[in-house]
Amino acid sequence: MTPTTEPRPTLRRSAPMGAEVAAYLEREIASRGLLPGDKLPTERELAAKLSVSRGTVRSALQDLESKHLLERAPGRGTRVAAPPAPVSELYARLAGVDQAQQDVAELRGSMEPLVAELAALRSSAADLIQLQDVLNASNEHLSPEEALRLDIQFHTLLAQAARNQLMATVLTLTASWTTEVRLRSHSTPEGRRSSIEGHRHILESLQTKDATGAGIAMRDHLADVAILIRGHQH
Repeated sequence: MTPTTEPRPTLRRSAPMGAEVAAYLEREIASRGLLPGDKLPTERELAAKLSVSRGTVRSALQDLESKHLLERAPGRGTRVAAPPAPVSELYARLAGVDQAQQDVAELRGSMEPLVAELAALRSSAADLIQLQDVLNASNEHLSPEEALRLDIQFHTLLAQAARNQLMATVLTLTASWTTEVRLRSHSTPEGRRSSIEGHRHILESLQTKDATGAGIAMRDHLADVAILIRGHQH
């Protein structure tokens, strides 16, 4: 993310600029594989690169800081944040556990509706932009592998939008445990359409700050996925 002679990014002026900048920076952090402790350009450099005010950049950085993606300290600048210690310890304890798929399904069924409810209440405009981008990139003609990648990305962004780092980490683990099984639900155009429709209903509830609707939409989505998976086991 060090400023170079790269072309300036194009931001959508129809959306709040702070939200657009936050979404852009979060995508940059993920796509460039920045590690905890890596330093970002200064506010002045980012403002010049993105052709926005320093106040807009500052607002975007505050948004990412609230999601524990960045940490800022006087004299150290802005750096990619490390997961809180309890989260790292949880990951270390759980990463090697041989979990039964039924256990994971039950965990998702109990946690993800709550995550959707929290996201409806806590998501920022930048979160909604990124979720919409994932939804726009999804379609029934994708390969099962690409459809699953976008599916996992949607759920990961949703968990981050809930602003609960422990929940986000646990759901990241469940994604690694369920990849093979979830791939079955994306093996047909029907399954891919069902996933997209489920995500659309969830996002619509987030956009209207409807926590109850978001929880219901997530429960319905997980139920549809479970039916698709069972259908491919026979």
